[in-house]
Amino acid sequence: MRPSKLTRNALIWCLIIAATPAFGSVKLIVRDGRPIVDGVYVNGHGPYRFLLDTGSNVDLIESSLARKIGMTAGFQVSLASAGGNTSTPGSDGNEVALDSVKAAGQKFLFVSLDAIHNSSPDVHGVLGEWFLAQFDYTINLQARQLNFGKQDLPGVRTPFHLVNARPVISTSLGDLALDSGQVQLLLFGVQSGNNSVGLLRTVAGSQFVGKTSGRPVLISGHMISNGEAIAIPNHPEPGVDGLLPLGLFKTIYFCNSKGYVVFE
Repeated sequence: MRPSKLTRNALIWCLIIAATPAFGSVKLIVRDGRPIVDGVYVNGHGPYRFLLDTGSNVDLIESSLARKIGMTAGFQVSLASAGGNTSTPGSDGNEVALDSVKAAGQKFLFVSLDAIHNSSPDVHGVLGEWFLAQFDYTINLQARQLNFGKQDLPGVRTPFHLVNARPVISTSLGDLALDSGQVQLLLFGVQSGNNSVGLLRTVAGSQFVGKTSGRPVLISGHMISNGEAIAIPNHPEPGVDGLLPLGLFKTIYFCNSKGYVVFE
């Protein structure tokens, strides 16, 4: 998900602050391969449960919670996703704290989280790249742990580049955004290989999609997946060929300060 009118500002901001060091460790809740954290404080209010979403370049908060804790809208943007887009109010200059790490100057968009509440009704918001890009960190889905700070981990190292302030890596299926909020591999500009049609629901909208099988994903010569993918016939975002769920990995380290990931 991305705000179409704030992309340039968000990208520059992320590049400036990515080298900030931090250390801390947080327990993860993993649902369908998606990482969720407890203990998020927004402007001193909390603790709340939030989804960690590397595929979102924005932070999101439930509209009702934003009102409850006194957040007021200061701008309006168009929030876009693979499922559509919608006009969304937002607030700037907020502080987020999670365990031992803090981030000031955070922008939050006020949204309905119905698409997330289908599987996680207890989630009150999303921490996206506005928060995550400030740190080097590891998402260990196997050990259910989020670790902040520089680390020297074994595994396959590959560079990423930023598209709309989100990490994108080169694969055998094109340039895919690393998306911890996505459950299945999603490919843009691909026709469904069968008649299977479902509804893809996102925070910004929904659309009917198909499925395709036998899509091998290789990164730096290493096979990651060779299974079913969600196929979207249109190409909603220039520079991105699809979304790669982090549930395909045991562990992935994001070195934002130097622009690479290490995965296994």
